[in-house]
Amino acid sequence: MKRSIKRQLLLWLLVPLLSLSIISTLAAYFLGVGLARNIYDKQLLNSADSVAARIKIKGDLLAVDLPPAARSILRHNNQDDFYFQVISPEGKVISGDKALPPPTDFNFETETSFRTVKLNNREVRIVCQPVTTPDFVFDHVLIQAGETRNTRSELAGQITMSILLAQLLLIVSGGIAIWIGIGRGLLPLAKVEHAVEARSPGDLRPFEVDEPVEIDSLVKALNRLLKQLDADIELQRRFTSNAAHQLRTPLAVLSTYCDLARKLVKEPEALHVLRDLDAGINRMSKLVSGLLVLARTEQYAATDKRGEVVDLNYAASIVTASKVPAAIAENVELEFFSASRTALVYGDQCGIEELLSNLIDNGISYTQSGGYVVVKVEVRGGKTLLVVEDDGPGIPVEERGKVFERFYRIPGTEQPGTGLGLAIVKEIAASHRATVDITKGANGKGTAVTVYFPEPVPHSLVKQTVNEGSAEKQTNWKPLSDKLVRFT
Repeated sequence: MKRSIKRQLLLWLLVPLLSLSIISTLAAYFLGVGLARNIYDKQLLNSADSVAARIKIKGDLLAVDLPPAARSILRHNNQDDFYFQVISPEGKVISGDKALPPPTDFNFETETSFRTVKLNNREVRIVCQPVTTPDFVFDHVLIQAGETRNTRSELAGQITMSILLAQLLLIVSGGIAIWIGIGRGLLPLAKVEHAVEARSPGDLRPFEVDEPVEIDSLVKALNRLLKQLDADIELQRRFTSNAAHQLRTPLAVLSTYCDLARKLVKEPEALHVLRDLDAGINRMSKLVSGLLVLARTEQYAATDKRGEVVDLNYAASIVTASKVPAAIAENVELEFFSASRTALVYGDQCGIEELLSNLIDNGISYTQSGGYVVVKVEVRGGKTLLVVEDDGPGIPVEERGKVFERFYRIPGTEQPGTGLGLAIVKEIAASHRATVDITKGANGKGTAVTVYFPEPVPHSLVKQTVNEGSAEKQTNWKPLSDKLVRFT
């Protein structure tokens, strides 16, 4: 399980908060119990004074006139038992409850003292108070008044529960406040996360977010990494582009020399070698052109722009028309169906035409003589579709994901190629935020490659753009009649 900064912060903040709560609860408990003890001790002392006030002389003896009604008053409550004793200077119990234990340090000159003893397995709080009696038989007597601790224990429990509930409420509310506070404190990290997720793969611009100082170093490190990646990708792109450009000229010269050599050489073996050499040069030229297209497509994807308004009907018609000579040479019927309405998308006109060119070239190359290739443009379900279908041998289901890899060719393929055609299609589609799907043809055989373009351009926007004559009028939008165009 991955660690959570939010949980760790909450844990480290709750641990001291819980510790402080426990300490404060214990401290408040002992303070409350001490306060309750002082209050009840004062009441017990008052009871002892009341007993002293009830001392009477009966003949030559001392007695305490304490009827049951008065004794119930001294008991203060119905939960505790009340005890009292009047002790002579010799330590003899003159009156009261003989069950009370005598004081441990009997001294009439000592001050009032309190102690807690066990009586019949119950705790009893006892006060000892010397009382001066000059008019009585004895000059001094000792009065002991005691009561059980039931009410005191109940009060201590109430104090404990009230403090504990208050502390639990404080901990829970503090935990919620900490959780919310930490969540709000980590919002800048969420903003950085959203900023990263919103970026396209080719957008390597530095992040410009209003971050706090705690994550400033993180954002700066990300920006340094993006800058380094951008420099490395640009270096690789420039190398590929320069290498491809440098190769095109010598390849064109070699192709010209091959054509000239075929006119001058008459030996069959030499002509066969020249034909193979020319085929290799053509394949190399296509490979170089493919690399150039890939480099340009990656550069367009890195700009992260919506591009210009492109009419797929028009783009598909001109590309299909340009492929007529190749279709005639291979004895393939080439058809084009435009959409029932204007099909407009945002993108790069040259890139879309290159995508179409590769799809049509693949269809013509892998379709047997007498077959057909159909190019269709449709607007369906809020998306604009471009479909290129043929009745060739088709692509096996297990190979459909691999054919988009660069330089990959299906094992057993006899047709010459570079393995970059569908890779270029995928790159161009990705740069236009489009998806590519490969299925069987309409008649159950062959291959149908469908490109789904998102976010078609609203017709009202195009109409407004053309009528206003703004700078955006310089797009490649052109009307095309919704008719079948057949090239045979």
